[in-house]
Amino acid sequence: MRTTRLIRWTVALLAPLFLSWPAAPQEASHYTRFRDAKWYALQLQSLQEEVATIDTDLRTLGEARKSGKGITDAVALDQEPEGVTSDAQIEVLRKRRVVVLRQIDALEEQARHNAILPGELRTEYGPEEPVTTSGPKLNRETKDLESAVAQEKERLEHARKDAELLRRDQKLKAQQEYSNPEPPSRRNKPSELVGIGTRLAEKEAEVQEAEQKLTELEDRLEDLRRTSQSQPDTEAPADAESTNLESEGPKKNEADWKKEFAEIDYKIRTAQTELDILQRELNVGSVQYYPNPATAMKESVTRKEINEHRKAIEDKKEEIAQLKKQRDDLEDALRHVGGPAGWAR
Repeated sequence: MRTTRLIRWTVALLAPLFLSWPAAPQEASHYTRFRDAKWYALQLQSLQEEVATIDTDLRTLGEARKSGKGITDAVALDQEPEGVTSDAQIEVLRKRRVVVLRQIDALEEQARHNAILPGELRTEYGPEEPVTTSGPKLNRETKDLESAVAQEKERLEHARKDAELLRRDQKLKAQQEYSNPEPPSRRNKPSELVGIGTRLAEKEAEVQEAEQKLTELEDRLEDLRRTSQSQPDTEAPADAESTNLESEGPKKNEADWKKEFAEIDYKIRTAQTELDILQRELNVGSVQYYPNPATAMKESVTRKEINEHRKAIEDKKEEIAQLKKQRDDLEDALRHVGGPAGWAR
């Protein structure tokens, strides 16, 4: 009995102390598109629209087959159908429909895994309104993140372009390799396909890494914008900081100059690589065999692909000339401001 009273007295005495302790801080919930119902809904809307378009095309082709209207044995020389016949075109559309439906199922499964309710996925969203941030601190953080997003997009674009050129080069090298009548054991040079395949695998891994990093940066930027809307502006007026930033004035340093030269050198190098591939593709196209009879007939009459390659080659040569002129102008600008010549390398 005395023990029970002692326990009650102790609890009554210590209860105010427990109540006065601060609550354990909860981990802030940061934005991620994989827990955003709106992001899933927009992705699903785009895929469902594609399915609706495919269904319309399939219905049109099916009705044309039944009625005989709109079907002709003539080959349209100004078009490039995916299938030679209407049956083949229907098969192509059906296969694409299966792929899109699988993507829809994968998105819905991912949404369920992240506790997104099915009703939220069926919500239709219109165009997003621009989000503004307030306060100099938030503006600076937003600008830094926007700059990082732009840089990562540029890196992703470069990686995708490099991967595309490697695939085209790999295809040309494979055609050259397989058309060589001499056995591999008697050739002077080892096959270049292994090296190209290795570089292509590395570049594809770089593309995936850049895509993941870009997703993270865009989510952080969206999280910052949402946080800025929910929090009051307690920072100092933005006018003072903006005035200071404007008074400094834009002035390029060594890193800025080197970045500009590196960017234009990359464009020149990529354009020259693509020009080489275009010229080799033109040589292959001159003796190309087309398994698709409709494509073979068109090429024999119009030489569309060859003419397109010739035009692409002329355009690429002109692009390289313009890029080299831009680099010369940039070198002149560097000399004009008294910058060292080493900054151009």
